[in-house]
Amino acid sequence: MTDMTMADGRAMTGNGQADLERELGAAIMDGWFTRLVTGYLRKHAQKVAVEDRLAKGTQTERAERACRRACVKSAVTGALAGSATTGATLVTASTEGLAAFVAIPFAAGGIMGEMVYRSFVHVELTCELASIFGVDIDPDDPKGLWRLYALAFNVEKHAHDSDDPGKGLVERVLHVQGEQVGEEIGEVLVGESVVRNIVPILGVASSSYANYRMTKRLGDTLRRAFRYRRALGDALDRAGTECHTVLDLLIEGLWFVFIADGRLAPEEAAALASMLRRLPILEQRAVSARLVEDELPFLARLKEIPVELRASYFHALEVAASVDKVVSLPERRILRHVAHELGVEFDMARLSRMMAEFEKVGVLDDSF
Repeated sequence: MTDMTMADGRAMTGNGQADLERELGAAIMDGWFTRLVTGYLRKHAQKVAVEDRLAKGTQTERAERACRRACVKSAVTGALAGSATTGATLVTASTEGLAAFVAIPFAAGGIMGEMVYRSFVHVELTCELASIFGVDIDPDDPKGLWRLYALAFNVEKHAHDSDDPGKGLVERVLHVQGEQVGEEIGEVLVGESVVRNIVPILGVASSSYANYRMTKRLGDTLRRAFRYRRALGDALDRAGTECHTVLDLLIEGLWFVFIADGRLAPEEAAALASMLRRLPILEQRAVSARLVEDELPFLARLKEIPVELRASYFHALEVAASVDKVVSLPERRILRHVAHELGVEFDMARLSRMMAEFEKVGVLDDSF
């Protein structure tokens, strides 16, 4: 009986994957993730924001709590989905395949329920983290969110066969289409849900662990991205409207600070794409062309910045370097060069205080 169960289980694993994918394909039409995200944003985003304002603690503490809750929810639902597919496999094996017409739809329903609920958890976490860091997501025009999701879900990523530090990635993210990104994410989620739930017994633990890891990775990426957006937004707001007249040079400066350590991180690519979106199309292309590896032409152009804006401009680059809570030697080098060209002071002690504030609180106060 044990041998028969194992053999039938393997058959379920082989042919069952295709059967489950067909069941899920029939149950979920194309674009399900896009509709889920936009629908949730319209109905629940404001409620999540109100609930978050009542929470206590610093932005760092609240963000960590939000990520932990989401990870636990995802892990539990993953275990339940793995149990459903394990039960379906055992029933199919014990009846020598006769119950497959019932077991496979049951397993597909368990996987679909887990997948949809996990996606709700992810969107809820997104709204909560955005609220914690004071970042607005427009339910009627969530282009910025789709750009971020494209990076967080690896729909857009660095090419493996290229040494480009991130220019191509930023350009692709800049022009992503929300519906297309949503459909690609939806297809990825369907496929990976079936693969990790299809193996009997092991699917319970593997599904739970995979859900936890996926949610943690997403939460960490979103948390960093919203912290970047809040920090850079605050720096620009404090600089006043005049600093927007040199936005092209600011984007260049951010680029060189971000690539000082190598390739762009997802949150850095999202920040650059978000700032490029503020420029007219022709200017976007011109600035994009200047995102190169040689900083000498950029340093020469810094003389164009009016004297009264130079301190504010340099402060924005200080924020960009310290927001990830580590200012490396290459980042210090580029900051020193910029400070020299602008005629402002490079203060490592100040950067250390900023890093400590980002670590402890998550945002900078007005003293900076």
